[in-house]
Amino acid sequence: MKTESRKSLAGKIAAGSIVALVLVGAAAIMGVSEVSEKSFLSKAFVFFVSAIIVVQVVPGLMLMGAMMKGVFSMASKKSAVAVAAHSK
Repeated sequence: MKTESRKSLAGKIAAGSIVALVLVGAAAIMGVSEVSEKSFLSKAFVFFVSAIIVVQVVPGLMLMGAMMKGVFSMASKKSAVAVAAHSK
């Protein structure tokens, strides 16, 4: 029962952090761009485009982290097998 609640809490934390990252990233990109017209629609359009950019970057970073985790876990497994083979 406790593991199920921990998984749901971890999922909520992950989803919340991804949403926060998208909002902060979109606001940061929007802050860098200078919109000549200060109308609401132009700001909303720049925010939308920057949110699309950030939404594309977040899965890319997650994929890169998963690939690095896989590479390092393979290296640790090979070294553990080599040590086990030499100890016999």
